[in-house]
Amino acid sequence: METKFELSERDYRYLFDNASDAMWVHDMEGNILDGNKAFENLTGYTREELIGMSVTRLLVREEYLNLAREVRRRLLNGEALEQPYEQRLLRKDGTTRIVNMATSPVIIDGEARGFQHVARDVTEERQLRDNMNFYVQQITRAQEDERKRIARELHDEASPPLLLLIQGLDTVSSGTRPRLSESLKDSLESIRRQAINALEGLQRCAQSLRPRILDDLGLLPALEWMAEDLVKKYGIDAHVEVIGNERSLLTEVELLLFRIAQEALSNTRRHAEASRAWITMEFGDDRVVLTVNDNGKGFELPQRIGDLASAGKLGLVGMQERARLIGGRLTIQSEIGKGTTATVEVPI
Repeated sequence: METKFELSERDYRYLFDNASDAMWVHDMEGNILDGNKAFENLTGYTREELIGMSVTRLLVREEYLNLAREVRRRLLNGEALEQPYEQRLLRKDGTTRIVNMATSPVIIDGEARGFQHVARDVTEERQLRDNMNFYVQQITRAQEDERKRIARELHDEASPPLLLLIQGLDTVSSGTRPRLSESLKDSLESIRRQAINALEGLQRCAQSLRPRILDDLGLLPALEWMAEDLVKKYGIDAHVEVIGNERSLLTEVELLLFRIAQEALSNTRRHAEASRAWITMEFGDDRVVLTVNDNGKGFELPQRIGDLASAGKLGLVGMQERARLIGGRLTIQSEIGKGTTATVEVPI
């Protein structure tokens, strides 16, 4: 048995007026024709004040007015538009609210007669997110400062005594008077080798914490150093390719791009079972793109990049957070048996 269910105009009006999201309609000239109670609460104006008002009065600055014009242009031309999009509205009391908006044209007899909008106030959520990003950024900076300090202490304070010890052992072992027994020479040589291993371990630890080449020479030499390290120590064929004209970047951008590449190559070395890895730095007019590829075994990606943490991919989560701190966007592509590609785009 089929039951026909229809809503009357009165029912629609009730749903419109009592919707939790702000809703309003304006004509092609931008004059507001109607709005619901949530729209009144969002703007601080009464419905009577809103009717006939130009929507331009609700837009904070020229850039947001330009955004509204671009949305209108795309909708009228049938171009793709990602919705909801973020917009800022100016309230009657002069404060600004951040909203997620969805917009669609009002079509009557095949002709666009206006636009209807649905908006949700996300000001508090955005402020909380910004505060969290700032907090993470401060933690990251403190962490990097501590890494740099410890690396410097390992290099400048812990390494020299070991180097002097090795030189002293060399002097004793090579001396002719008094003549040393073979067993004592062997013992001294064993101690010497242990001291050399300890010194090399300290140097590796210091380089891992904060490579001096990054501070002294910059990002590209540091990436090349990492690639050479993969070749020498792990037998992975790795190289760096530069596309476009190299340009200087902010110190923080270089540092976080280096950390992203370092984590990606660490995954290649520890998990991917790869024989090849390549790093590409592409310099464009308005952005830089860092890509790290390998030909390893790959892995199955979760449906959303936000699910990486629950999947145990904490290193990838760290890469995502670092990319976000410098206004970048991280994408991960991987397929079982076909390797992994990590790409981060950062606007300049």
